[in-house]
Amino acid sequence: MKTYEYLAEVLSDGHLSIPKDLSDKLKPETKVRVMLLLDDEDTAWNSFALSEFLKGYSEKDAIYDEL
Repeated sequence: MKTYEYLAEVLSDGHLSIPKDLSDKLKPETKVRVMLLLDDEDTAWNSFALSEFLKGYSEKDAIYDEL
């Protein structure tokens, strides 16, 4: 399975935009799998918390990864 990632716009008719270089690779009636990842306050906060938590990780802690 090939995967492509891009940022899309929801068009006024409710459809998603597809970049030209990607739409050229799609045949009519092609079935695709779509995954929506919406940024929200919780997601942004969780990402921030995770990045701050990992700043405290030290190479000395790697010994616990093998338990």
